[in-house]
Amino acid sequence: MNASLLSRILTDDGNDAVLLDRWRAERAAEKALAAASDEDAASEPPAVLDAARLAAAVDPYDKTIEPGQIRILAPDLVSDPGNIPYVAVLEPGKPGLCLVAPFSPYSTPATEGEMETGLVPVGQRVLQCWNARTVADSVVSRSYVAGALPQGALEDARALSRHVLSGQPLPESFSAVVGPPILSEADPRREHVAESTARFEPLAVATRALEAERARADRFAAFRAAIARRLREAGERAGAIIDAICVPAYGMQDDALAAGDGTRETTETFRAPELGVEIDVDHAPAEGKVRLVAYRNGVRAEDALEGFLLFDKDGDLVGLFEKGVLATDADRLAGGFLLVSPETLEPVFLEPASR
Repeated sequence: MNASLLSRILTDDGNDAVLLDRWRAERAAEKALAAASDEDAASEPPAVLDAARLAAAVDPYDKTIEPGQIRILAPDLVSDPGNIPYVAVLEPGKPGLCLVAPFSPYSTPATEGEMETGLVPVGQRVLQCWNARTVADSVVSRSYVAGALPQGALEDARALSRHVLSGQPLPESFSAVVGPPILSEADPRREHVAESTARFEPLAVATRALEAERARADRFAAFRAAIARRLREAGERAGAIIDAICVPAYGMQDDALAAGDGTRETTETFRAPELGVEIDVDHAPAEGKVRLVAYRNGVRAEDALEGFLLFDKDGDLVGLFEKGVLATDADRLAGGFLLVSPETLEPVFLEPASR
């Protein structure tokens, strides 16, 4: 705590008592008004809002965010739409983020983390620097500009926010613009702090959701890049192997259909001894399709060969095994195929087999 603020605890500061009495009076008046409003609302039919007319009367959001702006948040960014949800933009943060501080509904600072702004409009007289939070620009942009902090007040708000967050010292003059410290667990201002925290929590929730979505997008992009790189490496390796042997020694041999009439469905079976897997190559000439299906000991194995790569005789990727199956056009494999491990990028040795 700053030395100048600590001195207020160690001395009998009459000004603190005055400030506290003023704040308590405002708090009591607010609660009495809320209770009266609840009674009136219970005795009257609910008002019906014309959503179309209301939307037409509201200006579009101002998406240009600048330090010092006073903005009114969209209703869904606060949990309690009662008082006008004013916030001040204090300073930019990391790219795409900015630091904002909500305003108190009272005209008297409730705690040493709240300060008078010197502004006259109700709802803009006290800034809650203790409640400042880093928010995504795209979230803050869902708001309307309602004014600006004086430069001096902006600098003071930044200093008080840094003091609250990191304990940076404050000038002696701050004791005249901030509220008294909260010392008792029973202090009613604790309720005010909890309410204000909860009221602006949707700001943090919206930012966390946006950051999580961006992180997922980044992870997915990195995953796609890694897969593309591995496929490129596998294709280059497969091309080199196929070029070396000219035509694969296994797969789609011309004599597989010699006994048929060229339209009858037939099946070739290959075994991968190192993997303990058999592959049935089902020919469907009438459809012009070929389907490769993985088996273990004669039983369909959906978990076998997951992600394994199949290349044609030109070293071009045909597809990947998913749930033990890979289907493709017959002409893609007319001259043979090469099966490649996704982990080692090495070709898988296959030998003809029978069931």
